[in-house]
Amino acid sequence: MTISELMLAVAHDDLARARAALRREPDLNHGRGTLPLYRAAQRGNAPMVSLLLEHGADPNQASHGEDEGLPLCAAASWDHEEALRALLEAGANPDLAECEGWTPLMWAATLGHLATADLLLDFGADPDLCSPLVAAARFGAYGVVWTLLEHGATPLPEALDVARTLAAEDLAELSDGPGVVVSLAADGTTLASSPSPDGDEVSQRGHAAIATLLEDALGERPPVEELMRRAVPYRDVDEDGETWWAAVHAIQRRADDATFSSAVALMERADPMERDFGVDVLSQFGFTAGTRPYLDRTLPVLRDLAEREDDPRVIDSILRALGQQGDPRVLPDVLALIERPGRVHTVRDPVALSAVLPGGDVDGLAALISLSRDASPDVRDYATFGLAALDEDNSDLRSALVDRLTDADLTTAAEATRGLAIRGDDRAVQGVQRVLSESDDVYARDLVLQAAGTLGLDL
Repeated sequence: MTISELMLAVAHDDLARARAALRREPDLNHGRGTLPLYRAAQRGNAPMVSLLLEHGADPNQASHGEDEGLPLCAAASWDHEEALRALLEAGANPDLAECEGWTPLMWAATLGHLATADLLLDFGADPDLCSPLVAAARFGAYGVVWTLLEHGATPLPEALDVARTLAAEDLAELSDGPGVVVSLAADGTTLASSPSPDGDEVSQRGHAAIATLLEDALGERPPVEELMRRAVPYRDVDEDGETWWAAVHAIQRRADDATFSSAVALMERADPMERDFGVDVLSQFGFTAGTRPYLDRTLPVLRDLAEREDDPRVIDSILRALGQQGDPRVLPDVLALIERPGRVHTVRDPVALSAVLPGGDVDGLAALISLSRDASPDVRDYATFGLAALDEDNSDLRSALVDRLTDADLTTAAEATRGLAIRGDDRAVQGVQRVLSESDDVYARDLVLQAAGTLGLDL
């Protein structure tokens, strides 16, 4: 009866009851039915998994119930990261396959579980065993494909063919497929479910991004126009623009004159989305190991577009691109964009301005101080961060930082505190005291603790 009692405890996530049952030293690795460790892993109860392992449960022993297998496969298929970690740390073999030939990594790849795939790979799972790359490409799990390649998986033409075929189907289903429910996957790409006779069919819509990633890995170079057409429909669908940026980065890495000319040509398109894509490509085109071979050819193109562009999104992208060049020569262009009549400031404004602002520039400093007083807390935060990081010190800058010590946004107040402490200004003490007493944000508290250390405060 001890195993029955233990199984009930596992089924109800009752650790105290499980400990009581384990005191009778039941055999945890044999029996006709479901084994306790498998059920705990399936439920994702990491403390229960650890308890069973401590009492001798074998992490590599398959369960005997119908349609059951290895504890590690159960945790991977249900995306239970902490239970998976407990099993791996206890010696579970990440490449051990179930009777049907499924490895834990295959389960994670097939179901698009990025966190568990990452963990398995970090613990030495073979990224090529049973072709998880093809499985992830079929599901549309861009993040899983990316991490497989990062961990040495062989890029497979078969996976690319699958991704290309399904990418063509994604757009139609997402745009007019009846009953499709769209949400976000762990890697920021689109997750969609649609009804079927056998229940909802769930898959990610990262096929376009996967195709771009695999083309790059296999040395294929589709035209810039083709990559842009593949990416544009996802600009406002993926959470962080994964499909968009996969295409942008693939083009940037080419770093040749013909590709550069194709990107420049996009600046003349009537569609602002296409101009936006071109700007993002040029933003870091050819950047390698700190070198910027296209800098002097990129700046005139961006500056010319900056003068005539009126689309707010493209202007934001131009600001980001100018800031990423990190060249003080574009300061007048950045200021002109920021100070345009009717401009609603975004975080791009202070980020770009800080990146190109040389020490001692009065107009640029005044603009950054003005942004530190913006109505948007995000803009104030980034502007204050920029002020704090400047390699200069004067009364106007200090006064602007002091003003932010009482900011309603405590992260902004923490940034100001850091900036004052760096300059040896004792008024930073006010910020230290306020943030430590009012904020539980780890980042903000770390900033003021650093400031306190800089000032030599004994907290």
